[in-house]
Order: sequence, then C-alpha cells, then structure tokens
Amino acid sequence: MILGVNIQNFDVFADDTIGLMIGDSAQYAGTAPSERGIRLRNLNALIGRNNTGKSAFIRALSFVKRCILTDVGKASTTDDRPGFMNLLVDKEKPASFRIFFRIMDPVTKKSDFLQYELTIGPSAQGSPLIENETLLTSVKKEDGSIVVEEVFTNSSEARVVSDDRITALSVLGRLNGSDEPIKLLFNEINGWFFCAFSAEEASDYYAAGNAPGGHKHLNSEGSNVGNVLDYIKSLGDDTYNQLMDEINSKIPTLRKKRKNLPTNLQGSPEKLFKYLLLLRDPDPKSTIFIETPDRDLYHDMVDVLADDMREFTLRHPYSQIIFSTHNPYIVETMSPKEIWVFSREDEEDYESADVQIRCAGSDPVVMALTEQGVGMGAIWYGGHLDQGSSEYDDEGMNNAH
Repeated sequence: MILGVNIQNFDVFADDTIGLMIGDSAQYAGTAPSERGIRLRNLNALIGRNNTGKSAFIRALSFVKRCILTDVGKASTTDDRPGFMNLLVDKEKPASFRIFFRIMDPVTKKSDFLQYELTIGPSAQGSPLIENETLLTSVKKEDGSIVVEEVFTNSSEARVVSDDRITALSVLGRLNGSDEPIKLLFNEINGWFFCAFSAEEASDYYAAGNAPGGHKHLNSEGSNVGNVLDYIKSLGDDTYNQLMDEINSKIPTLRKKRKNLPTNLQGSPEKLFKYLLLLRDPDPKSTIFIETPDRDLYHDMVDVLADDMREFTLRHPYSQIIFSTHNPYIVETMSPKEIWVFSREDEEDYESADVQIRCAGSDPVVMALTEQGVGMGAIWYGGHLDQGSSEYDDEGMNNAH
C-alpha cells in the first residue's frame, strides 16, 4: 500500500507531495494523533477541476511501473507518452520519484515500511538515464524510535546494474537470492493495476472479439471479461453461479431479473459489471488506479460502486484504491482524510501555474462539518473543497507505525 508520493520535475509536477514520506514517519513518532500528518489510505479520491494534475498523477505512477518492468527509455514512449524530454518541467534537471510503502510480508505477517527513490536524467542526446536509485526501510526500535536504513543504492558512483536504462529493482526483484524487502517491493509495484474501463477508447469484448480461453484476471480495458467468466466457469458451476448472483443482485437493473451472464451481458450495465468483477478477484491487486470510475454510471450505480470499493478495502486491508472523480455522489460517505484536492494557483493560465495538492482532512472547516454529520459530497457541492487551499498544508498523515 502506498503511504505517500513525491514527484519532482515530471509532467505538471515541479515538486509536489501527496501523503507521508519516510522521514515524516520518524518525525511523527511519539506525537499525539492530532499533531501527525495524513497518509494515503486504503481508499483515496482525487478531486479538483480539469487540468489540475489528477490524471497526471496516475500517469506518473504508471510511468514508474513501466520503468521497473521494462526500462526508462521504453517507459518514456509507451502509453502515448511523448518522449522523456517532453515530460520534464525543467529540461536541464532530472525527474525524481519518491514513493513510501507499507507492505505486508506474507511469511512473517509483519509490515515493512519501504521508500523507493528513482531519479532519471537526460543524456546529452536527451535520452533518459538512471542517475540514482535507492531503497530505504523504516525500522522501529525497541525504545520506540524510528531509524531509516538503506537497503541498496544504484547510482553512477555505485552501479548495481551496468545498463543505466534498467532499474536495479527490476533485476534484483526477480532474483531468488535477493533480500526479502526488494522482492516484496517489486511484487507490490508489479501488482499495480491501471484501470481503463471508463476510457472512451475502451473496447467491448463482444465487439472486439478475444481469442477463446479462460483468463484469471481482467485486463486494463476489461475487454477480456468473457475470458474471465470462462475461467470462473471452469472452477465449477457453484462458484460461477454464486459470483453471478452476488454481482447481479447489486446492479440496479438486474436485481429483479437475476439472470446469469455472459450472453451479451444480458443487457446489464457493462461498465459497472466489470468493476464489480474486478473487485472480486481472489488475487487482489496491490493498488488499483481508476480515472473517473463514475463516468456514464447513473447515480444509483455510483452508490453501488462506492459501497463496493469500500468493501474491497475492508476485505483486503493491504490493498488500495486511488481514483479521480468529479462526482460528489461517490465521495459522500468518505472521510476527509481520504480525499485529496488538486488545484492550480492560476486558473487562467494552467500551462505555467503550479499544482497544489492538499488533503481535505487538513481543513478545520471541513473537519468541523463532518463532525456535525455533513457528508463529503454535500461539503464538496457546497464549494468548501474548492476554496482557499493556501492556508492549509497537505503534509499530513497518520503515523505509519
């Protein structure tokens, strides 16, 4: 699970942080809850006007995953990226990413607190090269103090991998002899899922036609939903029928029909069905990123999806959902500490305006309203989340330990 992210000199981000960094975990040790900052939670909503950085934030983390699974050169041109030099805010400086994680060790069942840092700079020809890569761990001592220790460093001075386009994490994370924290982190990032069900170009399974055969997991577009249903069928009729009955009972237009799928999805709202199927994957993703999951969903379907995302995070406490939205309905029952507001200093000049990110939970007015029982959707609709970010900061987070 991601606790915090810092992005520097990449896309629209000059130097912006959302959540808690590893140094903050030591800073907040021993402090009262009211004095601590706010980390990213299991369920997180990114809100704000258009062109304020919500989609760019998700794309930046997609870039990091591509860097680790392939190399930094390929990552700069895949997924419609325009090349590394076009992704830099200041073309004379490198891009930097710092991501703080809490990851459960499946053997010991204990939490590891790890921060992965990756700095990528341009060569003389403008191609991306890894300047520095570091993995840190946060260790809590018996006396309650927290110490930050280095797991590995890959830099021009201490190169772990000779090819400076390939991350050390991508190599070490695949080796059986590597330290457990490295393998845990590699698997965690490999488990990120960037959902494109709501993308306008997303294809329909029955229109596109996939090759026959069962698939264990949905792909990013959800175009293999028929293959996934074939796989579930192969597990037995009881498993399949139980899953179909559960999903159908939640989709408003199918509550009375109770029909099984997949024949043309029997007229069901395909998009909502895909989300509900994704959230029932028996091998859940570490973090699911979704842009505007509420797009094209009627309000009662948005309510169903919001409830189901919450249930997913309760069933899987080490998994996480980060989604962007413009819809107050989907955040109505969320906590202020689960909502992150993106804005620009100058709404008249988005190209040059700096991105500002703050947590709604850092706003005392918002906190006071929620304590009075006002829902976050109503607070947002009332304009309280779009105002005055300057007097509140977004440092914030619960002590990770």
